[in-house]
This record gives sequence, C-alpha cells and structure tokens, in this order.
Amino acid sequence: MPLAGQRRLAGTALRLRLQPDARPAAPPRRRTLSSDGLGRRSALGSRRQRDRHGEPLLRVHRRRGLELLGSARLIRVLQVSRPARTPVLVFAKPPRPGVAKTRLAPALGSKGAAALATALFEDTWSRVSSLRWARPVLVTPEPDAAEWGAARAACRWPQGEGDLGERLARAFARALAGKAAGAIAVGTDSPGVPAALLEAARDALERSDAVLGPCDDGGFYLLALRRCPPGLLEDLPWSADSTFGRTRERLLERGLSVEILPGWFDVDVPADLVRLQQRIERGAVRAPATSRLLGRLCPRAPRISVVIPALDEAGRIESALRTLAADGWHEILVVDGGSRDETAALARSVPGVRVLEAPRGRARQMNAGARCATGDVLLFLHADVGLPPEARDSVARALADPEVVAGAFRTWTVPDGRRSWIAPLLHLADIRSRYTRRPYGDQAIFVRAAVFERVGGYPEMPLMEDFELSRRLAREGEIRVVPARVRVSGRRFLTRPVYYFLLVNFLPILYALGVPVERLARAYGDPR
Repeated sequence: MPLAGQRRLAGTALRLRLQPDARPAAPPRRRTLSSDGLGRRSALGSRRQRDRHGEPLLRVHRRRGLELLGSARLIRVLQVSRPARTPVLVFAKPPRPGVAKTRLAPALGSKGAAALATALFEDTWSRVSSLRWARPVLVTPEPDAAEWGAARAACRWPQGEGDLGERLARAFARALAGKAAGAIAVGTDSPGVPAALLEAARDALERSDAVLGPCDDGGFYLLALRRCPPGLLEDLPWSADSTFGRTRERLLERGLSVEILPGWFDVDVPADLVRLQQRIERGAVRAPATSRLLGRLCPRAPRISVVIPALDEAGRIESALRTLAADGWHEILVVDGGSRDETAALARSVPGVRVLEAPRGRARQMNAGARCATGDVLLFLHADVGLPPEARDSVARALADPEVVAGAFRTWTVPDGRRSWIAPLLHLADIRSRYTRRPYGDQAIFVRAAVFERVGGYPEMPLMEDFELSRRLAREGEIRVVPARVRVSGRRFLTRPVYYFLLVNFLPILYALGVPVERLARAYGDPR
C-alpha cells in the first residue's frame, strides 16, 4: 500500500477509536426478590453490588473489557499502517590512501586525501543518522574494512561488481524488496548536504517515482526511487558533465515521473576545496569534521583588520603606522577619539590607513572601528604597542584551529627610551601575559570578526573593557596566547609613584572583588 494510503488508514482508525459508542445501552435487567428469607435476599444482593458511582460491577467490567479489546485492535491497526523507515543508501569507498579522493592527492597528499574522505564520510553519516525517518545503510566495496569506524554497528551492504549504474540498481532492488515505499541514494562527495534537501527528497517520493538532486559539475548528489525496473541505470555516462541530463532522460524514457531538487556541489578537485572553505566560513555549509580537517590541511591566510584607538598620539602615531603599513595587513583603521593635537592628520598622511572618528573612550572607539572593518579577523592594537615581525603568521597559525575563537600576544614592557630605577620592575607585568587566560588590551587581542559581533563587542565602560570581552569570548571557545611578544610602552609607570605600578597589576582582582569600575578608572587616570 502506498505511504499516503497507509497514513490515511491510520488516521481513520484513530477517529473511529475516539468516537463515542453509538449503540444504545441495554436496559438493566429487573430482578424480583422473593420473601423466602433473609439468606436468599442477601445472596441476591451480593450479586447486585455496585461500584461507587452506582453502576453494577458486572456492567463496569464488561465495558472496560470492550475498551481494552478496542485499544488492542487500534494498536494492531496502527502497527500495520505505520510506514517503514526509508532506506538511505550511503555509497562510499574505504577512506584509504590511494583508494579514496585520488584526484585531491596532488594538493593534499595521499594521506591527506584519505583523511578528507574520512571527514566527508563522518559528516554525511552523521547527517543521515540524525533523521528519525531514515534507515542508514552503508553501501561499499568492502563492508568489513577497518576504516568504517563511524558506521561500525550499521547495516552494511556490498556494492558488488559492475559500473556505478549496476551497483546503484543492485542496492535499490535490495532496498525496495522490503516494506519500504522508496529509497534514497547519496554519496560522500557533497559535504554538508542540508537535512532540508533530504527531507524534500523523501516528501517528493510520495508524489513522484524518482527524485534527482543535480550537482554543478554535471552529475547528481542524490537519486531517490520508488521503483527500479530492470536495466534502468545501464549504459549511462558516469563521472561526466552529462551524467545528470542523461540519467533524467533515461528515467523519463522508462515512464517514471521525475522531480528535481535544488542543486548542490561536489568536492572532487583542488579548486573545490577553496569554495568549500569559503562556504564553511560563511556558515552556508555545516560539516564539523570536514571543517576541522581543512583548518589543519589547508590553513587559509585570514584577512586581518588592525583597529587602533588613538587620542593625542602625535608623537608616535606616524612612525608606528608606517611600520604597520609595510607588513601587508588587510587594512589599518585608526579611530580618533577627539585628539587635540595632529594625531588624525598624521594618520591620514600614511598611505593605506583609514581614519575614523568616534566619541572618546577606548571601548567606543574600538567598536566603531570593528563596525567599519571588512576583514575576517579583528586585531585591536593600542597606539603605544608595537607588533613583532611574525605577528601575521602567529595570528594565522592560532586561528587555523577552528576551536580557537580569539587570541593575544605575550608582552615585553620597555621604558620607552627613558631611564628610571623602576625600569627592571616593568617586566613583572609581562609574567602575567604568559599564563593568563583573560588577556588585556596591551596584549593586542585578536578575534574572529563573526565571534566579536556575536558577543556584542566591547562593553562600553571606562575601564576593564578588555577583561569583560575576554570573559565573553571564553564562553565561545578557546582564547590562545601565542609565544610571540609585543613591545609595550612603560610610559604610564615611569612618571608615577611605585604604588601606581602595583595598583595597575591588581586592578583585575579589585574589579573581581566588586570595586566599582568608575572608581578604578579614576585611580588609573590617563596613561599618557
């Protein structure tokens, strides 16, 4: 019986079960009592015991028995009418070097190509297994291969001999020989096929004999059939740009009604890897295992936007910007907070530097720069902090791990050309930068732009905005402190008493103890 008919039968049975019994209740039988004595009267009275609602117990038991009988019949009807799970046939070769993804071996190496095949299979198998209506079946040349870790307990069928058409026809014939009304076949070359497309294929099988999902390379990523006549898939061109078109023509020639799904894409050649990475980064493809592997195998240099909040930095801003501009960053944005000197004009004189204006306050200025940035990564750099030569590579290596959402550098505080007895003590603050999990702004915090937007950016507060941002980022993923060191000006300590040096290093503790941030900001003062 077709799937739609089975569902209608189940609905009819349920409606009949819920309707009240239309048969009139039989009138109670009247019994007359003789006056032969108290004993007969008592015995007859015991047979007329009533439940607490006044209904004779015999009738109660009879009614409940009929209800139980009706429930049992309903259960049998529902069991018969319940549709079988739809077989989803996952075609895959063992992810073994030299066997799987061989066209990607020149770019990834044979082991890298095999690792990618493993990740693609894991993502596909996980997606199919998440569908409650699906019965995943692994169809493979080697069902007992050790590489099938993710499908160890799964149903596995051998593909058998012949070309892809013969192997598909064999698997469909086996799948449709049971109670299933249809079957769906997919490969593992199309990472992150949305569950919505698989759901659409299942729904389309209720009104069509066949369903095809086209790929942009001329093939197809999905084939679903309700029936598979002999010879349906024989002598078709496989792995060609005409595969989809010829398959569709064949289905129509054999009298099958065909429905076409929205298109998707395959990963077969090195150029496809770039497109896959871009789609994963945009969130258009969700394939966790593949994403993690590509982050290790093909780390793509991120576009890093450097955001510099500045206020009255005419003495150092131009030379710092010229050094940065020579390093080839994606873009450099200086956000001036209302300087009274030539800071903004000097910044504009450096080619490639974009100058913005925002209300005074580091948090406000950095948020304004982030809103205008176009890079994948935001690096927030204080005007008195210098980056190391290997800064770009350090950021790229840290963010190649998809679990890392942000990071920072270690610090090396310098006396800024001045002589002071306190200069050796400046490095005490650098010790904290080696072990902290909550980096400060002096450490040149870098963060994925999408994550920065998701956490709401810097909280606009007069102090400790970097500490609060680190708290938020820690809830999103790992914050990694890289070994490279930034040079931090010690100017704020050299002209202050010793207690100021101690105060600055104890600010996080005081803040955690509940000291109002406004009070801490007054004690911190202007670092210039």
